Amino acid sequence: MEVFQLILCIIGVVVFSSFISRFIPKVSTPLVQIAMGAIITQVPGFPNASLNPELFMVLFIAPLLYLEAHEIDKSELLKSLKLSLSLAIGLAIATMVAVGVVVHAVWPSVTLAAALALGAALGPTDAVAVSSLGKEASLSLRQLGVLKGESLFNDASGIVGFQFAIAAAITGEFAIGRAAGEFALSFIGGAVYGLVIALLANWLFETVRSLGWETTTTRILMELFLPFMLYLTAEELHVSGILAVVASGLFVRFDRTGIGPNVARTNIVSSS
Repeated sequence: MEVFQLILCIIGVVVFSSFISRFIPKVSTPLVQIAMGAIITQVPGFPNASLNPELFMVLFIAPLLYLEAHEIDKSELLKSLKLSLSLAIGLAIATMVAVGVVVHAVWPSVTLAAALALGAALGPTDAVAVSSLGKEASLSLRQLGVLKGESLFNDASGIVGFQFAIAAAITGEFAIGRAAGEFALSFIGGAVYGLVIALLANWLFETVRSLGWETTTTRILMELFLPFMLYLTAEELHVSGILAVVASGLFVRFDRTGIGPNVARTNIVSSS
């Protein structure tokens, strides 16, 4: 019950922070939410609960990255895909390794695996930072497209690297060659799995609508169910759930075709 109360408090803070942000447009909404989150924990009666890391990943990170991938400009992403991936994967891994090696060398008491986890956490930027940078700096559409694509994929690569580093820190076993192989398998496997599920989802949504079996309730529940199902099943298959939701978000297209009041109502509610 305490975890449920905690989730309700989080939802309440998100709603209130969205209202507050209208009066301070120069301050990013996530920064307002972080400040409010720190404040609300000091309120008497705040639920004393901790979220399991896996619950946090599937409850918050998976649907957020899924939505981010679904809404990104696909044409701009394709134009700069090679450069975005080189930054998102190569630069994120280079940052993780550089920070890890330096921290471990300066403070030998910090294990290499723990230092690499710190590097993985510090490496990725996010879409909020890119959007803020785009408003303040004069960036071309190509530059903005590269940065947005990089911010999408580096979340995934950073989280996968972080998970491997944490696992190594906990078990006390870390072999660079084995870790690199498992990283590549998890990364590629997650992307392929997400693509396959996206193709199946596209077929399912189109078929259900064409047969007239669709209702607003079933459509919305299916859309909401998809990222959670993707993440959980991918993790069960020992591939990256994060990469699965990102790849699926990029390729899934919710069928908007058809005419009639029921179709129009469903499309409006789905978009909302």
